[in-house]
Amino acid sequence: MTGNNDVQLKAIAHSDLEDMALLANNPAIAANLRDSFPSPYSLKDAEEFYALIQQGKIKNVWGIYFKGKIAGVITLTPQSDIYQHSAEIGYWLGAPFHGKGVMSEAVSLLSDYALKEMHLHRIYAGVFAYNIASQKVLMKAGFHLEAIKKQAVIKNGVMHDEHLMVKMNS
Repeated sequence: MTGNNDVQLKAIAHSDLEDMALLANNPAIAANLRDSFPSPYSLKDAEEFYALIQQGKIKNVWGIYFKGKIAGVITLTPQSDIYQHSAEIGYWLGAPFHGKGVMSEAVSLLSDYALKEMHLHRIYAGVFAYNIASQKVLMKAGFHLEAIKKQAVIKNGVMHDEHLMVKMNS
């Protein structure tokens, strides 16, 4: 998937794992993600993640590329059963790429693809209340705040509200 501003979503290349690990090894990234995201993040972590993708154990994963260089990762997790019309979007972006519109473009590309090509009706993201930058990214990509879930998450031993951001097929 290719968008404006030199942003492209494509399969992560094995040759990009070292750069990906360097970008991901940032406590500010881990602070805004689930605890399953390793911190510190090593080349071994990147290789294990890549192996899971290659084995088909993790699906719907794209590298975010800016001007041909890996900048981050974006995922889509389709839901099942009565939620089969929905998917959760998740992402991170390396610090050198902040403030360039890269993530807003990546989220727009993937959410539009999911709604049109995958025939999903609803894309959502749970965002920690303190992560204002991510909330702005999602709003620029056409998401809206659907709910604030009070004290829904615990990060680093502290309870936080979670903002449920949603984009739907109209």
